[in-house]
Amino acid sequence: MKLYPINLNVAGKSCVVVGGGEVALRKILGLLEAGALVKVIAPKICAGVDELFQRGKISLTREKFSPDMLDDEFILIAATDNPEVNRQASEAALSKKILVNTAEGSSGNFVVPSRIRRGDLLLTVSTDMNSPAFSRFVRQMLELELGENFCAGLKLIARYREKVKELLPNPDARKNFWREVLTADTWKLLKLGEFNRLENQINRLLLKLQASRFVDKVE
Repeated sequence: MKLYPINLNVAGKSCVVVGGGEVALRKILGLLEAGALVKVIAPKICAGVDELFQRGKISLTREKFSPDMLDDEFILIAATDNPEVNRQASEAALSKKILVNTAEGSSGNFVVPSRIRRGDLLLTVSTDMNSPAFSRFVRQMLELELGENFCAGLKLIARYREKVKELLPNPDARKNFWREVLTADTWKLLKLGEFNRLENQINRLLLKLQASRFVDKVE
């Protein structure tokens, strides 16, 4: 099965997690990080989930799941240690057109890939459910490669985006400009934290571009 990759905006949207253990806690934290409004349904909860509830970060229904507990949630994540409960929650949510992820990935309609977040930089790794262990391995290797410098690098590049759009209204011209900026050498500069050198490189290319436009106008 080939999965279609997508990043969802869940900020301010109601999402429900069925389950209160450590697996559920990881799912809850991921949703909260993305700004979701999280409701948890579980008769028993771990200390981490209880702490989030006590701090007012989540709402909590301490009961066994039943279909009538669902309303118009955007996402349901079934993360109990009971496959039958996960199946029931999944079927109930799917019948209401709610997006569903299950801990074992068997009965939902989307999976949550291994991910790396560096500020606004988000990378995901998926094996189309062939091997979660291999996804985790690749993610761990990429985490070693992609330090916090890449978050700062993204911010630097983003600062120049509007200026480049102003100078180069043509999308293809902008693509060519950024291809010239973002090279294997740029990767090395980011890893080393050489932001001044990268910024100088961008500015040199911009000056070259502006000079070229001036010559075109004079001619």
